[in-house]
Amino acid sequence: MTQRVKEILSWYGSDNPGTLTNLARLMNHGRLAGTGKFVILSVDQGFEHGPARSFAPNPPA
Repeated sequence: MTQRVKEILSWYGSDNPGTLTNLARLMNHGRLAGTGKFVILSVDQGFEHGPARSFAPNPPA
């Protein structure tokens, strides 16, 4: 674990140990491993863009 990841985890000292473990896993995985950076993409757009709209045929132009 890099010093940067340790620093970031220290900001969450009062959190559950499982949460800290999962954060550490995220920050130590992939191309940005050890930098303290990661990208989270939201994929739950069902409320605004429900499946009916997503999978319905496009209207005629």
